[in-house]
Amino acid sequence: MTEQTELRPLKRSIPPDLQERVEDIQIKVPRTTVIGPPDDLDDRKRRWLIVGICLHSIISPVLRTYVVPVVTKLCYSLTSRNNIHKQTDISYLKKYPPTNTTLNYQAINSNKTKRNKAKYDYRVRSAVDLSRLFLHTHMAHFTAFDDSCDSSALLGIIINIDRFPKDVQHDAGQIRYTIRNPWAHCDFSEWDAVKYADSFQLMGQLVQHLCLSNREEHRILGELNKWATNGQNFLSGTPLGLEIVDEMRQQIHVLSEYVQTLCTDADSQFIKVQKELREFENGLMEVLERIRNLENVGEKSVRYIKQIVSLSFNQGISN
Repeated sequence: MTEQTELRPLKRSIPPDLQERVEDIQIKVPRTTVIGPPDDLDDRKRRWLIVGICLHSIISPVLRTYVVPVVTKLCYSLTSRNNIHKQTDISYLKKYPPTNTTLNYQAINSNKTKRNKAKYDYRVRSAVDLSRLFLHTHMAHFTAFDDSCDSSALLGIIINIDRFPKDVQHDAGQIRYTIRNPWAHCDFSEWDAVKYADSFQLMGQLVQHLCLSNREEHRILGELNKWATNGQNFLSGTPLGLEIVDEMRQQIHVLSEYVQTLCTDADSQFIKVQKELREFENGLMEVLERIRNLENVGEKSVRYIKQIVSLSFNQGISN
């Protein structure tokens, strides 16, 4: 019988100089799947930032969809009953009958550029025009129910038009006076942990009162919960994934671009908001750049280690 050959492990020794290089690489290259926030960002600023992102990117889009059928139906009613599409300076609807609200015709048809009200164009041609009549002129800068129609205008439309449900109007009023306006004023001292939690609770309550489909409500509440959770991690210094950091940077950029449209040389309020958002965006850009650099080093290290292992494996076989 043939004598059984003893099985021995393949030799995979790595030359000392290469071993030192591998150990050095393993020590110097940290995990690149997570990253923490910049240390110099104040907690209250972070809360302000996260709530602002949610208000602009989650609440505003759903409210744009929500207000359209209500305002469109009201526009159709007033067109049929009051001929608002044919109004002149001699005969026009001065107040909205159910609530006796004075309508602001300066907000439509470029009327704010005309000094004499007799020169105003009083024709209300669309639901967008009608909605602007219920707002202050500085809030009625939008020309469609799109991104130009911001949270301030949307909340004002809901608050001032009686065709919306009372609980939705109440929530809109609370969000406007306790979240949106303080956010725009950029007073970071207000944004403590209690206000942060209350803001998410109130935004979630509004969503639930909109009577959306179960699927849509679940999706929106899920988005709010995601940002609330990531926001808490952002505050605590818990490592954030690359995708979360990048999404946060993108949302800050979108918010910054929006605020830029509101800025004027005399508007110190939004100039301050713009400044803070740019600082956040620049900080996260630096974080992302560090991540990418680490990933590049990590990929090279992995390839290098594989080459070493392969080389050692082949040496073991040959020996």
